[in-house]
Amino acid sequence: MPLDDTIGSAPAGELHIASLLLHVRPDRQPTVCAAIEAMPGTELHIEQSGKMVVTVEGPHEGWIADRMTALHLLDGVFSAVMVFHHVDHGEGMPPSEP
Repeated sequence: MPLDDTIGSAPAGELHIASLLLHVRPDRQPTVCAAIEAMPGTELHIEQSGKMVVTVEGPHEGWIADRMTALHLLDGVFSAVMVFHHVDHGEGMPPSEP
C-alpha cells in the first residue's frame, strides 16, 4: 500500500485530521512505535501498555483511510479505530501565494 498517496479530489486548502486508538500487543509496541514514526502524516501522542493514541493528517478522507488501514495491518496491532475526524476548510487562513 503506497504511503505517499495523494490521489483524490479534495478542495484546495482542505486538511483532514483524525485521531485513532490502536490496541497493540505490548511486546510489539516498540516496533509499532518505530513504524508510526516512519509513516508520513502520522504522529504518536500517548501510549501505555497495549494502547496508543495516534493522529493522522492528510489532504482527503481516502488518505486518512489508507493510513488507518496501514496502521491496522502492522504486525502486533489488534485494532485501529477512528475516534475523531475533523475537516479544516482553510477558513480564516491567509490565501496561499501562487
